[in-house]
Amino acid sequence: MKSIFAVTLVVAMLSPQLTFAQGPTVTPLELRQAMVAAATTHKTNLDTVQTFFSSNPARKALKSAGIDPERVGKAVSALSEDELANLAARTQKIQNDFAAGALTNEQLTYIVIALGTAVLVLIIVTR
Repeated sequence: MKSIFAVTLVVAMLSPQLTFAQGPTVTPLELRQAMVAAATTHKTNLDTVQTFFSSNPARKALKSAGIDPERVGKAVSALSEDELANLAARTQKIQNDFAAGALTNEQLTYIVIALGTAVLVLIIVTR
């Protein structure tokens, strides 16, 4: 009986050391910082895409194709993190190209229609 107690005591004393020796640990502060960074990135991406689709040229382009801009706006918030990040990068590039004169109004219209349709298709496929 004493030997079982001694073995249990030794194992209990070594367990924390064994646990920490298995690999790096994440502190609560590091975890919190990572969560805040992820939330900030998500909000920035969401704002970028929603601002793009709520602009007058984008709304007009979507309406001309028979796509409800409100539906696209709602669908954007249902995208995965990767899809949202990808779409945010694309919309930012499109806005920069348009502002620099690299895109015409007609090209912008076609791009907006394609992106709006892609968002809706992504949502339909994932459901």
